[in-house]
Amino acid sequence: MNCSSTARPSRRALFTGTAAATGLMAAPLAAPSAARAAVSDPYDPSAYTASHGFTFAEGFPVAIPEWRSIDFRVHAPKIRTFPPSFRVTLPAGYADEPDRDYPVLLLLHGRGGDFTQWSADDTGEPGGDGGGGGQAISRTEDQDVIVVMPDGGAGSFYSNANAPLPGREAAWETFIIEQVLGFVHDSFRTDPTRMAIAGLSMGGWGALALGQKYKDLFTSISSYSGPGDCRLDTDDGKLVAFTILACPIFDACKYPATANGPGATWGPSIDPPIASTYDPIENIERYRGKRVFLRSGDGNWIDFVAALQGHGDLLDQIRRKADTIGGDVIEGPVHPNLERFAGALSDAGIENDYRMDKGRTHDWTLWRENFAEDLPGIMRALGA
Repeated sequence: MNCSSTARPSRRALFTGTAAATGLMAAPLAAPSAARAAVSDPYDPSAYTASHGFTFAEGFPVAIPEWRSIDFRVHAPKIRTFPPSFRVTLPAGYADEPDRDYPVLLLLHGRGGDFTQWSADDTGEPGGDGGGGGQAISRTEDQDVIVVMPDGGAGSFYSNANAPLPGREAAWETFIIEQVLGFVHDSFRTDPTRMAIAGLSMGGWGALALGQKYKDLFTSISSYSGPGDCRLDTDDGKLVAFTILACPIFDACKYPATANGPGATWGPSIDPPIASTYDPIENIERYRGKRVFLRSGDGNWIDFVAALQGHGDLLDQIRRKADTIGGDVIEGPVHPNLERFAGALSDAGIENDYRMDKGRTHDWTLWRENFAEDLPGIMRALGA
């Protein structure tokens, strides 16, 4: 994905014992804070109290009632590369049912994206690669779910940076799982026993990786064009491993003075031991009992010549196909990678819903459709 600009400016904490249950975290989650009542008027910015180790940036929170959303930008000691933000979008009837708790859907953006990416179609904000976004606000208007869309770093793959440059800490995993979700459970009427996670591209990897690392948190796990295998015994697995090694540099698109360099995530090795704790295919059993939804395109030119025959202006079709070359380069190795992960799930007797859509590539036209198809199943899994 290309670089995109940033946007305009308790009731419950996380479960006790999550770290012990996963057995995979480098450090335990913070202990739950004392229970606090959710804010009574969610569109009153003064009603919120910063918690879970961060403070609000000047001018935030920003309430946007027409989007059913509240934007938060924070100063977080665990994130030194730039002040991270997150958007919380509420159900349309949230204010009318003050005694009701809601499930939570965590949406993770792709490489080069930010917290606005999933809702860019609805808001007019920059949407990142492929144009637009996932229509998260309009698609959930009739759904009883709280949607959380956090920054995750432009190239973090939703891991903590284990080898950051001095003063450039980038603990994105901890920021999202502990701080953002902890704050959301404190501040809104959530049901933390009903949570789902979904993402696209880098965020699809993040959904699979965090979904299994924190398997007690998430009922439904969805990946759209996100790989599921970073082992080095296949060409596409090597490409995933190399991408994770290289991608911290993408923060330099927006914050060149504070970005980390390649190797910040898991260190300079392309195959460090820590990779196995994130790698979805090496943790197959942790998906058992979960709803797992997987989609990809083929990112392939195989059907292009046949599609040209008798279908309008040749030059126009070639021009449109040329516009997808970058997406094809990415989606081409993603689909066998994700297909192999789905096969490993099936071989283990773990139910999953995988499909590769021929002729589709690595862009929002595919991911919008994936999300629209996925959302009813997410809601059923959440009992909403």
